[in-house]
Amino acid sequence: MSMKQLEHPLRMDHLAIWVGDMDKTIAFLTDIVGWKVHPMVIEVDEDDPTVGGMKAIFVDGNGLWLELIEPTTPGPGMDILDEVGPGAIVEANFEALGKDYFKAIDIMEAKGVQMLAMDGSPLADYGRIYEGVQGLEETAETGQHIAYWPAEATGGTTVEIYSREMDDETNLLNVRDEQWKNEKPDLESPRSHHVVVMVKDIEHAAKFYTETMGLKRSPATFDIAAEDNDGLGAMKIAFVNTGNKKIWLELCQPEGPGPVMDYLTEKGEGQMTELVVEVDDLGNYYETLKAKGVQLADINGTPLEENKKYDVLQPSGDKIAYFPKDVACGMNIEIVERGPRETSILHRLYD
Repeated sequence: MSMKQLEHPLRMDHLAIWVGDMDKTIAFLTDIVGWKVHPMVIEVDEDDPTVGGMKAIFVDGNGLWLELIEPTTPGPGMDILDEVGPGAIVEANFEALGKDYFKAIDIMEAKGVQMLAMDGSPLADYGRIYEGVQGLEETAETGQHIAYWPAEATGGTTVEIYSREMDDETNLLNVRDEQWKNEKPDLESPRSHHVVVMVKDIEHAAKFYTETMGLKRSPATFDIAAEDNDGLGAMKIAFVNTGNKKIWLELCQPEGPGPVMDYLTEKGEGQMTELVVEVDDLGNYYETLKAKGVQLADINGTPLEENKKYDVLQPSGDKIAYFPKDVACGMNIEIVERGPRETSILHRLYD
C-alpha cells in the first residue's frame, strides 16, 4: 500500500507560524512585506484537551498561506511558543481531499507508522479537533481532522496532514477560500518560493517526502563549496515540490564546519529555518523598504553596508537579502532575485 493509491495527491496549503504578538506580526507582513491579511479568525476552544486555547489568522503569502497562531491559554500550543519562540515556522500543513485523509491514515497504520495528535500522543478518532471560524458556530460543530507523522519518519520536521471535504461549506478552509475568491494578488509584492529544512541525511529526508508522502523531487542536487558560501560552510541542497506547484521544500545538509553545521548541531535536524520569497528586482524592492525605514540585512543578520542592496551568491549569481528579525517579529525571511538562467539555483531546480 502506498500514498499513490490516493485519489488526489497531497498538497501543502500553508505553514504554521507561532507568534507572540498577532497585531505586530500582521502589521509587518502587510505594511512592510506587502501581503494581505484574511479577515477570518479561527478559534480553538480553551477546553480542547489536545491543543488548548488558540486563535489563528491567515496571511496570503502570494502563493502560500501563512497561518499565524497565537496561543491564548495554557496547553501544548503555549508550550510550543515557549520552546521555539515567536516567529518560528513549526509545521508544514498538507491537505488530503475527500476520503483520502482517512485512507492515508489507514495506509500509515498498515505500514506500522503510528500517527500522532498535536500533543504527541497516539492518534485517536482520526485526530478530530474542535476548531471553528469566529462567529460561525457550525464550523466548530463540523470540526477538523488532523494528524502528524512521527519525527523519526520525517527526519525531525513537524508535518501535518488534515482532512478537507471540498463540498463541505462549513469546512474552515473552504470558508477561507470562498471569502477570498475575488482577491487578486499584488504582483509587486514578494512571491513565496520555498522553505528551508535542515537535515542530517538529505537522501533519508527526501525519501520520506517522495516515498511516504508521494511528492516529487527535483532531479537537480546542488553541492555548494565552503569558499562559495560566505563563510557558512559547505552544504548539499535538494528540492522537493510540495504538491503546490509554486512552492518547494529545500533540504539542506551541512557538509563541513561552519555556522550552518553549528545550527544543525544546536537545534537538531528537521528545523524549518527560513521562508524564501522571490522578487523580480531586489534593488528596487530594497528602495521600497528603505522608504519605509527598513534596512535589509545579510545572512548573518548584520545590516547591509551603506549603498549595498544585497549579496550575490556564487557561483549561482542569485541575489539575496534578509528582513531584520526584530522588524520581522522573529520570522526569518530571505528575499531572493534569480541570477542568470544557466547558473541560478532557482532556475535549475526545474531542470
